[in-house]
Amino acid sequence: GLATLPEPSPNDLFFDIEGDPYAFEDGLDYLFGVLETDGTFHAFWSRDKTGAVTLDAERVAFERFMDFVMERFERDPTLHVYHYAPYEPTALKRLMGRHATREAEVDRLLRGGVLVDLLRAVRQGLRASVESYSIKKMEQFYGFEREIDLRDAGSSIVAFEQWLELGEGDRPASDHLHRIERYNRDDVVSNQRLRDWLERLRLELAGLTGLD
Repeated sequence: GLATLPEPSPNDLFFDIEGDPYAFEDGLDYLFGVLETDGTFHAFWSRDKTGAVTLDAERVAFERFMDFVMERFERDPTLHVYHYAPYEPTALKRLMGRHATREAEVDRLLRGGVLVDLLRAVRQGLRASVESYSIKKMEQFYGFEREIDLRDAGSSIVAFEQWLELGEGDRPASDHLHRIERYNRDDVVSNQRLRDWLERLRLELAGLTGLD
């Protein structure tokens, strides 16, 4: 599992999507969060100029995210985009099909092995004394503490549903979306810390075995 990790690049990205399968008729991916290695966080929200969440705004957010990644990938073909669990690549394939856009770019990321699932490395490379390998359970091993207390992805969905139920006059004063964005940032920062920890373990293993 650890040997599947690619060589780190200074331009690597860490990625997490917040989605609500109950919004509208077929669900909605409402936030695309990306972290750069220097700590810069980018949040691409599926909101239009009025602040409304719509499927058209989801398409725009998806396109902006893909353009962001591809622009950096063109500059550095050695970079990878790290995520935890299969949701992100599955969502990208669903979004390119739903909106009929960025098909070639998504295909290039998938075929090129640019997307790296850290959960796969954890499951295949570690044996940990936890009840599940969710990233929240693993954080104790690499000393990560979250800034926002949303206990799991379901809590993010609940907060988003609560925001949707607010009246137009109440939404600007609410902190629901701010909390969700902070939760998303915690997720991508945790991904970065996990990758760095796994890389240290990989180097330790290489030193013991003599294998790269």
